[in-house]
Amino acid sequence: MKKIAFISIAVLFLSLSAQAQLFQFGIKGGINFSTLQMDDIKGISDGSQVYDLVTGESVTGYQVGLMSRVNVAMFFVQPELYFNTTGGMVEQVVQNGANELLEVKFNRIDIPLLVGVKVGPARINAGPVGSAMINSVNELKSISQDLETLTGGLTWGYQAGVGIDLFKKLAIDLRYEGSLSKYGDSFTVNGADYALDARPTQVIFTVGYWF
Repeated sequence: MKKIAFISIAVLFLSLSAQAQLFQFGIKGGINFSTLQMDDIKGISDGSQVYDLVTGESVTGYQVGLMSRVNVAMFFVQPELYFNTTGGMVEQVVQNGANELLEVKFNRIDIPLLVGVKVGPARINAGPVGSAMINSVNELKSISQDLETLTGGLTWGYQAGVGIDLFKKLAIDLRYEGSLSKYGDSFTVNGADYALDARPTQVIFTVGYWF
């Protein structure tokens, strides 16, 4: 219910913005490179082997959706709504054994609300982003079912970056996104509790088209 209300409010805001002067509306798409940020977890024993969990390599995802902008002199407010795939890898380092990469991937609806300033065609912007989880691929669940919390509920983050508008129609953006919400606090393996603070970050490159 919270997800439906969250998305409905965002769509309503985009619709109302269309009534404002100097309003722009368009579509956008792009790719991202995301990593799960977590403290290394050492010396996990499941009874048959001892291993560590450490931050692994990044994964490549994509996003596609809508963007709008309300311009006021050299300043602007830019709400967006798009589908986003993100996540990362966690490496399971086994003592005296073969290491394994475990994938965590999220499918989300993201709604950034950016505020920025324009100087000619160049832009600088930043703001909060809310994310509603749709589903996930979470190979860490094979270690502990407690990791269901890793992909549940609404999460909050922030975006900041630069962009350029070309020919009054194309919007090219490069942004960094960080998280303000924990995707998990702890999990249990073989009766022992381990701390987990997985914070996905991503670098995003997009191209948009203004109608």
